[in-house]
Amino acid sequence: HQRTLWSYAGPNAANTPPTPYCECVLVKKISNTGLLLCASACALCGSKSQVAHATFARHRLPTRQSQSCFYHPRPVVMAAVRENGLPAKESALFKSIVKHYEIKQYKKGLKAADSVLKKFPEHGETLAMKGLLLNSLDKKAEAYELVRKGVKLDIKSQVCWHVFGLLYRSDRDYLMAIKCYRGALRQEPDNMKILRDLSMLQIQMRDLPGFLETRQKLLTIKPTNRMHWFTFAISQHLLKRYTQAVGVVDAYEKTLEGAEPENEYEHSEMLLYKNMLLEEGGLLHKALDHLNEIEPLVVDKVSLREKVAQLLVKLGRFEDAKKAYNDMLDRNPEHFTYHAGLQSAELRTTTVTERWLHSEVSAETEHALRELYERLQKRFPRSNVCRRLPLDFSRDAAYFREVFAAYALPYLRKGVPSLFADIKPLLARADKREQIGQLIGEWISALDSTGIMPDSTEREMPQTLVWILVLASQHADSSGRTTEALAYIDRAIGHTPTCLDLYLFKARVFKHAGDAINASKCMDEGRMMDLADRYCNTKATRYMLRANQVNEAAKTIALFTKDGDQHSNLFDMQCMWYELESGEAYLRLADYGRALKNFSAVEKHFTDILEDQFDFHTYCVRKMTLRAYVKLLRLEDGLWGHPFYVRAACGLIDTYLRLVDKPKLEAAAAEEEQQDEMSAAERKKLESKRRKAEAKVKAEVEAQRRNQSSTGSAGANVKGKKKDKVADDDPDGAALADVLDPLAKASGVLATLQTHAPHDLRTHLYAVEISMRKGKLLLALRAMLKAVAMAPTDARVHRAKVLFVHEARAKELPPVLKDVIAANERSLGLAEGMGVSQLNASFGACHPASFGAQLVCAELSSAIAPAEKSAAGQRVAALDLSHASLQEAVDAHALLLKLKLGDKSIAKAFKQRAHARFPLATVFAPSKQPTASV
Repeated sequence: HQRTLWSYAGPNAANTPPTPYCECVLVKKISNTGLLLCASACALCGSKSQVAHATFARHRLPTRQSQSCFYHPRPVVMAAVRENGLPAKESALFKSIVKHYEIKQYKKGLKAADSVLKKFPEHGETLAMKGLLLNSLDKKAEAYELVRKGVKLDIKSQVCWHVFGLLYRSDRDYLMAIKCYRGALRQEPDNMKILRDLSMLQIQMRDLPGFLETRQKLLTIKPTNRMHWFTFAISQHLLKRYTQAVGVVDAYEKTLEGAEPENEYEHSEMLLYKNMLLEEGGLLHKALDHLNEIEPLVVDKVSLREKVAQLLVKLGRFEDAKKAYNDMLDRNPEHFTYHAGLQSAELRTTTVTERWLHSEVSAETEHALRELYERLQKRFPRSNVCRRLPLDFSRDAAYFREVFAAYALPYLRKGVPSLFADIKPLLARADKREQIGQLIGEWISALDSTGIMPDSTEREMPQTLVWILVLASQHADSSGRTTEALAYIDRAIGHTPTCLDLYLFKARVFKHAGDAINASKCMDEGRMMDLADRYCNTKATRYMLRANQVNEAAKTIALFTKDGDQHSNLFDMQCMWYELESGEAYLRLADYGRALKNFSAVEKHFTDILEDQFDFHTYCVRKMTLRAYVKLLRLEDGLWGHPFYVRAACGLIDTYLRLVDKPKLEAAAAEEEQQDEMSAAERKKLESKRRKAEAKVKAEVEAQRRNQSSTGSAGANVKGKKKDKVADDDPDGAALADVLDPLAKASGVLATLQTHAPHDLRTHLYAVEISMRKGKLLLALRAMLKAVAMAPTDARVHRAKVLFVHEARAKELPPVLKDVIAANERSLGLAEGMGVSQLNASFGACHPASFGAQLVCAELSSAIAPAEKSAAGQRVAALDLSHASLQEAVDAHALLLKLKLGDKSIAKAFKQRAHARFPLATVFAPSKQPTASV
């Protein structure tokens, strides 16, 4: 051990230095080394720091005797034993381990850790750091074992607990990481780094009270750091404590008085964030006054002007709001929000309506808006928005025809393919759909006869007729007139066969008509005309998947992916549309493993998006983009309600439910096969062909995988190339499909939907079905009440309601549960004493013209009373198909097949009628033709 000569002056010396240099003096002797270890607090200064002292031999202190404080004129030189309990050499090595971890030199760090552990094999902190290094090298099991051992050996070390938290954090187990960080803080409560890491985990997990407490402690420890002020303000903001948050920002502003801001943009963002707090706190007058006050200091002038105009409308200062919005329209006349604000100011209402298509428009409102846009069209003659918005609020037929012609004809003359996508929402109103159809018919007649448009004297270019024919085809298709739509688009193709957009439009007509195979062929034909067009490639792939042509779709999309593993590239690019379409195609093909694989990939993408916010918790506050940061947090809070995730979740639930029903379906198929008229030899031949086709597809997939692996291995040997990714252990999703309890898996996905997508009707319908399958009628009742409150007239809700009431009354239930269900029957729409059959009949009587309602009522009548199966089949076969959609007709035909009526001519006759109504739908095509699922 080293021996350090300490300069010493007694407590009575005249040159006694200040107390910060004094150390504890109640000491005990450690063996015979001359080392003295602090045993308790100093009697003079109260210090409790545990510092190992080396004393000169003649200054050796007696054991277990209270002495006076040592005073040192300079900081103490550390002696042989360090704070981490290691000698000097090993202590330096331990510091190098931390450094190597920070600069990602993990192997060098492991070498240093082994050197320390060679002499001190039970040093807890070194074991923990070694485990952290191994975790970075993907040796998870060994890493956890070492860190747990390190914590066990040195349970009072904040380093061990901190490392344990970092380990859990790397595996995204944030709740356990928070527990470990709290364990570290128990040993060192004021450790800034641990407090910062803990606060990041708390905001990531939305533990807002804990986040507030941690940020407040950080601010107390180091109030000179600007980040601590604003993270504390954000914690108050997220808890909706607006007054306290404004107070925090005000307190920070006072520290800046008399000093010039270092960064004008960051100071501007701070001021706008304070204004955001004032507005959300309901202090609108104060927020407006604040904006006027800070205007010279704000860099983002556009945001300031927008916020001023919005506040003026909310406060009812309409004249000032009109002036503000007119000034902004001079800068950007294409901004829809500016137009909505100006409309509100013009109508003198605080309710802002951006699109008027589905809103009530009185004659006075229409007149005021017409005058407004007549002025705006003169001010901005080249503005598209000024010509588009009158199409939404116009209710007068003559005025609508005038403004529609003024808006559509320039695009038709230029040949803009996206015109119909813009005006498609107008077709939701029957009056506008009829008026648009009349105008298109008049234009085609005029061009066919004279080549001149009505109210014009100039001859039109030939391309004008082509795009009017395209518009006519799209209008007829959206109205359900498939034959007419195909005639128009074929005429346009005959006029200009080299325009690839026409083939895309024709494919869409086939898709809506139910012919997925021809739609795919037509879309691929358009793609072949321009192989460098990514959009055409994407559309062709999508249409192939909808036609269940999965292998062709994979080859097509691979043209625009990197060499190597095509599926991996699509996964890395988070190509969710492809995964959703593939999952649905595999679900139709009953390949449940691959369906789950694709739907689970979408779920993984959303998890990654949620995790990506982690880096922004410090970045946004450091850059002072506080308003954007709060918007990001709110966006992430609603992430699981995104339509893409809801679609994937519904696919997962459907797949798991089919896995539950798979044994029953297979048994029914076997029974049906026995009763089939096909001979045994024919069945054997068909099964042999099916097996050969499956073997061929499997061989192609295996060959493709081998080629990809060999390509990847060759690329890995090239200098500068990245290493190969870990091979997928379950490429076909067999492990995902081989689950013991699919219903439990479906319940887990449903729980996410119930939390984040409660406004989607499918969420509650799935909740009713899953709860009834699990026998939990109380949970089913709760979901049923929500579904009825959301859509009481929906046929799907009626179906779930009748099945729920029928099962609840048929079962022997506990008296308490039975009373609860009976007490809520009126909320479900059941009158006192009403039976299930009466409930079903009353719904059908209330919706006599609805094909879907009548179909559901017929299905339920056969479920309630199996003896009425034949009558239900007759009822379905007699339904009028003139107002039925294609999907409703498909469902009706499927129901007739499901009922297994003795007279097969009923289902055959219905199929013929459906084929006449939907001549292109392959599902109703004669049996000789190949069919594809719709």
